[in-house]
Amino acid sequence: MTKQDLEEKLFTLLKGKRKVLIVTHDNPDPDSIAAACGLKYIFRRSLGVSSIIAYSGIIGRAENQSMVNLLDIDMVPLSSLSIRNYSVIAAVDCQPLTGNLFLPNGVRPNIVIDHHPLRKSSTKVEYMDIPKDMGSTSTIITQYLRLLGLPVDRKIATALFYGIKSDTRDLGRQSNDADIKASIFLYPYILQKKLTRIEHPELPRQYFVELCSVLNNTKIYGDALVARVEMLGWPEMIGEFADELIQMQGIRWCLCYGKHNGNLLFSIRTTRPNYMAGILAHKICHGIGKGGGHETFAAGKIEISQALKKVKDPEDILLKRFLKEVNIKGVEPTMLIATTSPEKTSSGVNLDS
Repeated sequence: MTKQDLEEKLFTLLKGKRKVLIVTHDNPDPDSIAAACGLKYIFRRSLGVSSIIAYSGIIGRAENQSMVNLLDIDMVPLSSLSIRNYSVIAAVDCQPLTGNLFLPNGVRPNIVIDHHPLRKSSTKVEYMDIPKDMGSTSTIITQYLRLLGLPVDRKIATALFYGIKSDTRDLGRQSNDADIKASIFLYPYILQKKLTRIEHPELPRQYFVELCSVLNNTKIYGDALVARVEMLGWPEMIGEFADELIQMQGIRWCLCYGKHNGNLLFSIRTTRPNYMAGILAHKICHGIGKGGGHETFAAGKIEISQALKKVKDPEDILLKRFLKEVNIKGVEPTMLIATTSPEKTSSGVNLDS
């Protein structure tokens, strides 16, 4: 991608337009939020074009809420807009017809900028930038900033830096030279104190209640963990708990799943980069939902009411398919946390003695 390519292919779509909408994926994460606000900044500084950032679902995770509040990122629920009134729609960190981008029937984005594997639905849009093996969409937007030679706004830089950092797990997951170079470029401009507050926010009591519930509902099948989230306050928690559980010694696979607003959500993590978690996510919900992702992390969604028209128990199907695909056969599961006698402390000391 060159500056000339960017101006001819992307900016041509925006010239003379007054109503531009930038859409994140459902329940946006830091990378999606950062990419959206970075693209909004580029449109304004390069073309004088104003745009609105919209999202479906909720921004529930404490870090994400802190990011939006501390960096003054203006986002509105997509449901509050008349989407057909916008002449240009840009989708960032997602692609149409993949299950995590809600748009009304008949409405397709004009622009798609994403780092996930290319989907056929994206090849029909007017402008597409979906490079292979990129660790984050924030990296792509950072490349745009550099190509255009725009002044670097420190809040935008902080957002993009955190977007890269969070999606690549500190450049240790699915990252490449482009992600590293983008991080190095952004680092001198970041607001360090704000970044620290974003990364280490105060957590609500409900988080620890849910964490306790997850740990008590986690089963071990050989080198695989399966965690059913009984109490799900916000959708991003599925991925957050999966990120934590995959760090357990001896574990190679993790499936974390739970119900939210009529959907069965799931996240997959693996420590085996040669296995494609994204393909696995697609396989285990084939015919009843949608899933996808990268080599070591992936996610998916099953609309329960629709899935019930095809199978008796979508949750059971999901679990059985997962265990089959990761070659767990004839293994009796054990609970991560064994039930202990209420009369003993965790150290095994009898309180009555």
